Amino acid sequence: MNKKPIFLAISILAIAIAVAVAGQNCQTVDVKFFGNMMPVSFCVIAFAMFACGALSTLPALLTKAKDVKSEQIQMNWQQQDEKLKEELTNDKIKLLEAKIQTLDAALKQSLKKK
Repeated sequence: MNKKPIFLAISILAIAIAVAVAGQNCQTVDVKFFGNMMPVSFCVIAFAMFACGALSTLPALLTKAKDVKSEQIQMNWQQQDEKLKEELTNDKIKLLEAKIQTLDAALKQSLKKK
């Protein structure tokens, strides 16, 4: 089952809720930051916290993308390995057939000499 539509719907819902909360609460609040009191609009705080949460998921998403790419590379390597094994098998068969023909020709020549 493809989970992308579900996660997309959840993300859109989260964005809508963040926008609704921030849009309806534009009052100024005092924020204490490293000992300094700063008057900041609550909607700015809401958007900032939402953005921080969204940015915190980026490393996980990037790691997942690298894993998928790595799996694709490994699949390509496996396919190349299988092709190489088939080529080696075919080369061995051709070599044995050539040896058989050489031995057959040598046997015929030795039988003609007798």
